[in-house]
Amino acid sequence: MITCFILIRVEANKEDVVYDALAKVKQIEGIREVFGEYDMIARIETKNLKEMRTLIISKVRSVQGVIATTTLITSD
Repeated sequence: MITCFILIRVEANKEDVVYDALAKVKQIEGIREVFGEYDMIARIETKNLKEMRTLIISKVRSVQGVIATTTLITSD
């Protein structure tokens, strides 16, 4: 299993819409709103890097209101 944290920048006033959309993604283990350079952080677990890449592109970056993401990969 690969665990990663996705730092997410969101358009102003789109935080609720983005949060609600991401909360529906079953692979996302948790989402927190943060303050500073990023607006949210999400934790996901995937089987491999290919699955992680697909999830980030198709389920996170595709959400209307997401400006940019940065992914931090951890190891167990």
